[in-house]
Amino acid sequence: MKKLRNSIKGRLFAWIFTFTSLFLIAVGLIIHNEVREIVFGVVDMTLHAKAQMISGLVHVEENEAELELEEGVLGEYSIPRSGHYYKVLMDGKYFASSTSLVNRSFDLVADAVETQDSGIREKLFTSIGPDDEPIQVLQYDFDAFGRTFRIFVAESLTDSLAEIQEFKRFLYIAIPVGILIISLMALWIVRHSLKPIEVFSRRIRTITHNTLGVRIDASRETIELAGLAGSFNETLDRLQKAFESEKRLIADASHELKTPLSVIKLQCDVALQREQTVEEYIDALITVRSVSDNINKIVQDLLLLVRLDSGILSSKGFEVVSINDCIRKTFKMIQPVADKRSIRLLNTIGDDITIAGDFDSFAEALLNILENGVKYGKEYGVVEISTARDDAEAIIKIRDTGVGISKEDQERIFDRFYRADATRSSDGTGLGLSIARVIIEAHGGRITVESEPGRGSIFTITVPIL
Repeated sequence: MKKLRNSIKGRLFAWIFTFTSLFLIAVGLIIHNEVREIVFGVVDMTLHAKAQMISGLVHVEENEAELELEEGVLGEYSIPRSGHYYKVLMDGKYFASSTSLVNRSFDLVADAVETQDSGIREKLFTSIGPDDEPIQVLQYDFDAFGRTFRIFVAESLTDSLAEIQEFKRFLYIAIPVGILIISLMALWIVRHSLKPIEVFSRRIRTITHNTLGVRIDASRETIELAGLAGSFNETLDRLQKAFESEKRLIADASHELKTPLSVIKLQCDVALQREQTVEEYIDALITVRSVSDNINKIVQDLLLLVRLDSGILSSKGFEVVSINDCIRKTFKMIQPVADKRSIRLLNTIGDDITIAGDFDSFAEALLNILENGVKYGKEYGVVEISTARDDAEAIIKIRDTGVGISKEDQERIFDRFYRADATRSSDGTGLGLSIARVIIEAHGGRITVESEPGRGSIFTITVPIL
């Protein structure tokens, strides 16, 4: 049952079966009632016609009222218990009755009136006839020749009820058969209608991590599946991009770690090959420590990127952050590095601007960009940071007078482990700008760069404000 509820085929079939069953049953009831109304309507019309005929045959001859029926009409009333009856009262007393009644005192009147038309003085009754059969009785009152006549005409309902019962038996067979036939047709339609989904599913199952480049041809799919195919292809594009990014990250990390690890191994091998002086051992340890620090920085940056990629920065945990406070904190942290390289830090921030974010993370993004400007800046150069407000956005510009970035490198400067030719000899990890971009984008912002080799760079950060 649970499998049926979770199946589109099962749900469609259940809905069609339920709707079809209810529809056919409702139609059967309506038709049955209509047939019943028609059959009883024919009986009522017959009774009305006979009542009019009998009233028309009442006449006075030699001052005596008489009722003379024609031979053709008399036949059905002459057979005892024939199912056709009449009785006439004149001024409330017995006047005439059909032989079929057997007993002229037999009362055709029922306790309850079905219908009544006071305009033509007619009443309809359902009663029991002389043969204990159900009968329909019409009472018709009229005045003639100075007297009041009351005519009762009755027709047996046995044949009519038998016809209705026969029709009911037909419905008992026809409705289930109809439900079965329509259900089988519905099952066939559902299976063939959902077949494209099965084909689509088989195509999806053929796509693995080794075939992420394969795409579903949306033009070959049905209209209903074309949009799904397009969305699936977009998902594959994102997965492929992320997968290739991870592969490239692993390859780049392996490459970046390979060199410092080789240096450490080489220093250890040299130190172990022969006895060395204390100064030589100290130099070797200093080299190993420096290289280890670089490895540690790479590992820390990689861990931070993994945490950022996992969505650790979420707007649900954001607080009110002062951009000016973030800038002041980063300036204190970068000032010692700038002093060593004789680079002047300029702070031209304006009025304070607040954003929704994480203070430490946003400060780290600014620090990475400032550190990049100081590290690759020219001696006695300048690194300047400024802020401005533009409608609902805060704009932060970081300008340096460093080596600059070529047009080709600008397109990849935010890629992980990517370093331009001019900076390859430095001890950076190549992850700082990547981390900065991920943090800024997590804050709903964006970062761009404008640069010219030999003339410095300008990094522009735009984030929404509160």
